[in-house]
Amino acid sequence: MTPRSPAQVSVVLDGEDQVARLERFRATYPDVPVLLLGTRPRAWVGGQKLEHPTLRGLLDDLEEIFRPDARTSRTRTPQ
Repeated sequence: MTPRSPAQVSVVLDGEDQVARLERFRATYPDVPVLLLGTRPRAWVGGQKLEHPTLRGLLDDLEEIFRPDARTSRTRTPQ
């Protein structure tokens, strides 16, 4: 990922390991849009928007929603 705006620079500075983590998440769940444009990383799950100040935090939230042992992972309401 090449930073294109000051907002994206903060995403990259959150850790290069998070960029690889994001790529793995996108490969596993290609139907979940994750955007890094703007001031906060965001994703949409089941029509609900999730936002977090950092990519790390957003990925933590997404992995909690989509963890393998979650019975209703796709119908759970994100907080």
